[in-house]
Amino acid sequence: MPTQPATRPDLTRIHEAVAAELEEVERRIQAQMATYQGTVGDLMGHVARFAGKRLRPSVCVLAGKAVGTVNTVHYDVAVVAEMIHTATLVHDDVLDGADTRRNLPSVNTRWGTEVSVLFGDYLFAKAFALCASIPNRDVLLTMAETAKVMCLGELLQNVHRFNFALTEQDYVDIVQRKTAHLFGSCAELGALASGCDPETREAMREFGNAVGIAFQIVDDHLDLIGDEAEVGKTLGTDLDKGKITLPLIGLFERLDEKRRREVQALIADPKAAGKRGQVVALIEAQGLRDFALDRADGYVAAAKARLAVLPRSAFREALESLADYVIARRK
Repeated sequence: MPTQPATRPDLTRIHEAVAAELEEVERRIQAQMATYQGTVGDLMGHVARFAGKRLRPSVCVLAGKAVGTVNTVHYDVAVVAEMIHTATLVHDDVLDGADTRRNLPSVNTRWGTEVSVLFGDYLFAKAFALCASIPNRDVLLTMAETAKVMCLGELLQNVHRFNFALTEQDYVDIVQRKTAHLFGSCAELGALASGCDPETREAMREFGNAVGIAFQIVDDHLDLIGDEAEVGKTLGTDLDKGKITLPLIGLFERLDEKRRREVQALIADPKAAGKRGQVVALIEAQGLRDFALDRADGYVAAAKARLAVLPRSAFREALESLADYVIARRK
């Protein structure tokens, strides 16, 4: 069974360490979203309601406070990261054919595919217009590389749909690109903007990367085993679209060849009824319900170990708790 923190991490309490800074980040995000009228204004207003837990901005400002003081660079990086993240959500919902996001209609459900793709592109462009205004070349280069890597990760994931030969390492490589790289950049740039040394900069990138991998593993676990009303978005889309995630890889490794081929044929059949329920039942019958979560625990442990470069403080403790929170969100 996966290890759990003695007390379930409370994100509100984690945020208390940087409450004032996150309020400023939120004010700046809302300002970026509130400057339009008409259809674009409606779109901005709609995606503003997708606001989640602001984990990426939290990583950025907590890393900054753990190293030193927070300044406008931290705020701008946090806003850019959240806008990039929002753009990827809009595009993901198109690719997955998802109907809901945060218990609201997805953009593609309400406005259609063409508007959704163009609006996601617009959010990316807007994020980089803001990024270009930051007077720190390292920030711009790092975020540009991050966007490139994220797009490559999404591309690879789509290329490998229904690729039943995908290995766990292949999966981690994709997750590292499409999700974890942005977490890593937020942690790295948060520390960098506070004047950290090269060793700390690298350690914070590795911290964010490991947290991001754990986050995506849990997300993929929930897509199969979670409750749609609790998670707040359309579930089962990974299975329907042939995305080979870690729970499936674990299942394939456990089954004999005949049964494995039968399960893979079920997943590949677009007309199969009750597909998700059958796959989950198999995962549970094989004792693999927590297989992916065990892997996520390992990445969180590795992430927390990298924080040893930081002095002990409330901010380092908050980063540790945030890492624990990523694997505690198991609905």
